[in-house]
Amino acid sequence: MFFLLGATAMFINGAAQAADAAPTPKPAESAPKSDDDGWIVTVGVIGAVAPSYPGSAHFRPYPFPTVNIRKLNEPEHFSTPDDGFGFAVVDVDGFRMGPVANFVFRRGNRDGLFGLHQVGLTHEVGGFAEYDFLDHFRTRAELRQGIDGHEGFVAVLGADVFSRENAVTFSLGPRLSFGNNAYANSYFSVSPGEALLNGHLTPYQATGGFTSAGGVATLRYDITPNFNATLYTGLQHLAGSVGSSPIPSMIGSRDQFTAGLSFSRSFEIRKFW
Repeated sequence: MFFLLGATAMFINGAAQAADAAPTPKPAESAPKSDDDGWIVTVGVIGAVAPSYPGSAHFRPYPFPTVNIRKLNEPEHFSTPDDGFGFAVVDVDGFRMGPVANFVFRRGNRDGLFGLHQVGLTHEVGGFAEYDFLDHFRTRAELRQGIDGHEGFVAVLGADVFSRENAVTFSLGPRLSFGNNAYANSYFSVSPGEALLNGHLTPYQATGGFTSAGGVATLRYDITPNFNATLYTGLQHLAGSVGSSPIPSMIGSRDQFTAGLSFSRSFEIRKFW
């Protein structure tokens, strides 16, 4: 009996000591913030020299803003100054897809266009898809609809071979462009009344389809990890119905040359919640 009581007392005492030795649970801690909670926003400006309107032989200087957004710790993807403004909502194994936007400056009645209809500033919206592979090759397609101005549908297909050596990136690639009837009519058709007023053009009805072929070359230099400069040049040859229009054939040019210099700066924007 005394043995049983002593054993019971020893067991209770040992359990109490074990309970005192057990570590006190720590209060639950909030999950640490991920390094991906935020974005890198790259803004820039392009100073370009380009035809004063599609099909023109005259050149004018144009300023272009640029914006690019990607997640923190997401590597910077190759791009060229002629890409539309967009961001990826799908990014898997080199394939990227998302919305894209672009704009085309207003066409007035200068540089040989007296008597012809004007085309307002055009905002184009749509989508893009691109695929990077082999670490130095990219294909890209943009499909855009004009919501004002020419109100036409356009498509641009391109590919680029690019090479990075330290702070320098060089690229070269072809471009193919397409447009529907609304796009072709806006810039390349001439009505009989307009031809009479102009005095130098003949009446013409442009139709959509394949509109141009050419290419773009770029040379980028990373001045700092967050600041870079890019020099680029491009040439497009108008083809199909738009290339046969009297606008590029009689008062303009079927060869459309562009050149420009861009500067871009990247900023980190982190979440605070």
